[in-house]
Amino acid sequence: MALSCATAIIQTLKTYNVKNIFLSLSILLCSLSAFATGEWKTYFKNSEVEIQYCYTDCHDIPNGLHQQKILLRFINFGTKPVEVFYTKELTFSNSMTKPDVREFSVHLNGGETLAAECETKDSRLYIFSKQLNFNSTSLKHFELKDISVKAIQ
Repeated sequence: MALSCATAIIQTLKTYNVKNIFLSLSILLCSLSAFATGEWKTYFKNSEVEIQYCYTDCHDIPNGLHQQKILLRFINFGTKPVEVFYTKELTFSNSMTKPDVREFSVHLNGGETLAAECETKDSRLYIFSKQLNFNSTSLKHFELKDISVKAIQ
């Protein structure tokens, strides 16, 4: 049985150009990365806004980047614009000292939802978690702190 499977694979490789197979697999992986997003989970919610997060694997095949990111989504329930202020506190695997702490803010119009995608470069909207294609620093823990919402006049 194993021999016949190997023979079938060899026949397939002879029939199709290896470049075409690689190209087809690349397109398939790119398509799948759009659907790799897990479920959104609520991190913070009050009567005005909700902050959600989602772990997802992001594959930028042309640039050879394969990373896990935590995508953030901000939802304004109200009809007036608001600004959401928050602090990201990130602890990485190679950190023996204090966590990496940075302050951010996001402006949301009334009823607006602002969410990261794998291609998002705006560091307010995602958190790097780890490399998927080699061992390096990885995120051990993240926390969004000092969350406040201010109405914009």
